[in-house]
Amino acid sequence: MSANREWSDLAERTEAAAMRRILDDQTPEVRDLLGMSTHAVGDGVHTVVVRDPMWGYWNKALGFCEPVTDDIVGAVADRCRDLAATVAALLVQPRVVLDDWSSITERHGLTPGTVMVKCFGPAEPRPVETDLRITRLTPEHAADFVRIMAVGFGFEQTPDADAMFAGEQFFDGDWATYGAWDGDALVGVARMLAVAETEAVALFGAATLPQGRNRGAQGALLDVRVREARDRGLRWASAETWLESTENQNPSQHNLRRAGLTEVHTRPNWVWRPE
Repeated sequence: MSANREWSDLAERTEAAAMRRILDDQTPEVRDLLGMSTHAVGDGVHTVVVRDPMWGYWNKALGFCEPVTDDIVGAVADRCRDLAATVAALLVQPRVVLDDWSSITERHGLTPGTVMVKCFGPAEPRPVETDLRITRLTPEHAADFVRIMAVGFGFEQTPDADAMFAGEQFFDGDWATYGAWDGDALVGVARMLAVAETEAVALFGAATLPQGRNRGAQGALLDVRVREARDRGLRWASAETWLESTENQNPSQHNLRRAGLTEVHTRPNWVWRPE
């Protein structure tokens, strides 16, 4: 892992900005429907989706570049209880972990979950090969975007999922959504957000149907988003994925490496649940 503190902090801040925008850019109706809210906590952000269509994935506290204290963890836990969230995760980069972190996690009932790897680096286009056609998507493709995401991530395409992911705002402005096509069939999707405050593109929301896998879809979708980021004048690209092991390989991690991103640090999801 890189010891580049600047890149680690930029990666954390970019992801936190994207998480906040995913909720704040929703319509008031969707925010009310799903119980969405964002809150400052320490120097990071706490996002809450009470009716999360992805089992609590979007309930997170992250973006910390200063030490994460007992008071910060307590504030996250208290807010989750007040808002009736059933699960949440604190994502804490290694250098902001205090010496008494084990005592803090035990006191608040946090348990280690999936280990994630943060990837960051210059937004530089690279040659890619695919037999699929890559295009930018429009709101008319919103339902297909959610359908492919549901297959890729293993969640159910419910009205709540459609409400959260299919908004027109995710296809324009600071947002862009791309697709990979096999003829007339959409087989892969990916989303991006231009984060002006960190001069970076946040890369996420990538999934491919089985018939589109091992054909370069995600490498091409990474490249087209990096190219758009560069066209927008952004310097950096940021992404995260789960850390692979010998027993559990992760193609996304290899795709991010091939896209020129550096693995700047790892961090476990520290999972909170009500007593």
